[in-house]
Amino acid sequence: MKTAIIVGAGMGGLATAARLAKAGYEVFVFEARNQIGGRIGELRRNGYRFDTGPTLLMMLEPLERLFSDLHRRVEDYLELVLIDPSYRVYFGDGTVFDSSPNIARMVREIARKISPREVPGYLKLMADLSAMYHAVVPAFVRKQYDSLADLFSPYQVGLLLRHRLLANLWKRVGRYVRDPRLRMLFSFQTMYLGLSPKEALWVYGVLTYMESGEGVWYPRGGMHKVPHAVAQIAQEEGARIYLNQRVAEVLVENGQAVGVRLASGEVLRADVVVINVDAPTAYRELLPPTRYARRNFKNSCSALMFYIGYTEPLPHQLHHNVYFSRDFEQNLYELFVQNRVPSDPSFYTCLSNRTDPQDAPAGCENLYVLVPVPNLTGEDARAAAPRVLETVIARVGLKRERIQFVETLTPHEWQALGLWQGAAFGIAHNFFQSTAFRPSVRTPFRNCYLVGASTQPGNGIPMTLISAELVAERVLGRRSRKA
Repeated sequence: MKTAIIVGAGMGGLATAARLAKAGYEVFVFEARNQIGGRIGELRRNGYRFDTGPTLLMMLEPLERLFSDLHRRVEDYLELVLIDPSYRVYFGDGTVFDSSPNIARMVREIARKISPREVPGYLKLMADLSAMYHAVVPAFVRKQYDSLADLFSPYQVGLLLRHRLLANLWKRVGRYVRDPRLRMLFSFQTMYLGLSPKEALWVYGVLTYMESGEGVWYPRGGMHKVPHAVAQIAQEEGARIYLNQRVAEVLVENGQAVGVRLASGEVLRADVVVINVDAPTAYRELLPPTRYARRNFKNSCSALMFYIGYTEPLPHQLHHNVYFSRDFEQNLYELFVQNRVPSDPSFYTCLSNRTDPQDAPAGCENLYVLVPVPNLTGEDARAAAPRVLETVIARVGLKRERIQFVETLTPHEWQALGLWQGAAFGIAHNFFQSTAFRPSVRTPFRNCYLVGASTQPGNGIPMTLISAELVAERVLGRRSRKA
């Protein structure tokens, strides 16, 4: 039996472990922390429960494919709930808008809150984004890249031209909808990738389709249920998971990975090593020197997090809520150009107790707040945290005497989790860090692979699950399948 060592028990590592164990490998997963899931963590305090990282699922197909490939059913492990409205939007001018994957509901909301004249543009935008999404995923996302030539086949060049994939997202959305509020609504999703919508390529409009076309989902019991379900399957297939076991080094002999050395000094040998660590960190800290260790990766922005125990109901809040800055373009300029904590930041809030009432004591709220801020190359978000919290308190309408506690997580903590420069979303999704230009799942060393958000195809739970597919295909000598 061949053996595989997985370094890290994030979603990519766990999904890879499950796939390789199913294929007959003896799999060992080593996780430095005391919980699995990577960025998909949870916090419990005083009867409150919070997801600490991702709070929603989009694009369910890669998750469903993982379970199907392992001869399981998602519904036997997870209860997925469609959140509708997807989220409530608070625009800077006072407009409150409920976004929905239900087209009829969205048509009514746009007509009532914005203008009936914007409805045809919205419908055309969704149709074009749907066509682009279903073309792009099999052709560019779920694809093995051996060289740059794999990016420019006649078919792919045809798709690039037909869908204008390299056009500017902000400008293209503005051709469908004229109202600036809708332009924000249908482009801000790139901030999930730590990327400014004003700098993003049109191809990243597929995020808007994932959200508005396929919907936002939540696993009852919390996001941590997802990695735990995948870990359960991996263990059912024979994989072994060890917590509080930090890998200090991947051992390479004659250009080939042969095992790992744990922080304890113990050496373990294996036929395959898969690293589920942020790619820049892996190349700088775990592997022998290569040009990738010297590469100046451009990182995404980071996130300043507040987890607030609140002792009074907030009836105006839904499960998911988005607060736009009063001057969104200035917000983007300060964050992505000046590398500063915005003076009037946009932010996102989540109250999972809307779907899971047990996540907060009766009559209380577990308020999760995410504010995009610079990574550690920019202004210190830790120093700015008190000011930002005051902005959140004012805009959400919190009463200070009702705040039981505030737990704060800054880019420094993201860096401590292994994310280079504290970039919460991994390396940025600019043109030269996407598709074939993004770090490959293959490393320069034989039998050594990378999996996760900073590798191909990209950031987010669906992309990380596809990354695990690509790694398993490489290890097992299979070629990519069409979506």
